[in-house]
Amino acid sequence: MILDQQQQIELDLAGFRAYARRLRSVLKLGRRDFNVCFVNDDEMARMNSLYRGNPAPTDVLSFPWEDEEQGGPEGLDAGEFAGFLGDIVISVETAGRNARVEGHSTEAEIRWLILHGTLHLLGYDHERDQGEMTALELSLRERLDLSDEATTDRPASPRLARR
Repeated sequence: MILDQQQQIELDLAGFRAYARRLRSVLKLGRRDFNVCFVNDDEMARMNSLYRGNPAPTDVLSFPWEDEEQGGPEGLDAGEFAGFLGDIVISVETAGRNARVEGHSTEAEIRWLILHGTLHLLGYDHERDQGEMTALELSLRERLDLSDEATTDRPASPRLARR
């Protein structure tokens, strides 16, 4: 499911839904799925403060799902959530600023963030894995034809280390 909870930037939700389906196929997720929610900077700053102790907006947050057996939410029917990976939250405003700095479109940046967030939902952690997630993400960008989405002639920077 893809939700747009912000009003600052108009988004091609159908295009992002198609991209999420393609990403699921490339990653061979089968029946496993995830949600993407687009928010503004104020909401992202609130969430970042609440969950990470940083009161500033960030570009993407991932919330992996855990069923009750893994210590997840009580009282929810785990069967209903079977195969659910979790939620990805993206600040469209921050994504837009990052895209302008890097010289590519906001849509390309958001696609990269959906990929990045999905890898986190799958358990990858670029802060601890000696470059495994970064290498996989760059490889997947090529497989998904995202590496050439820059809107300028300069090459797009992966900028993965700061996420």
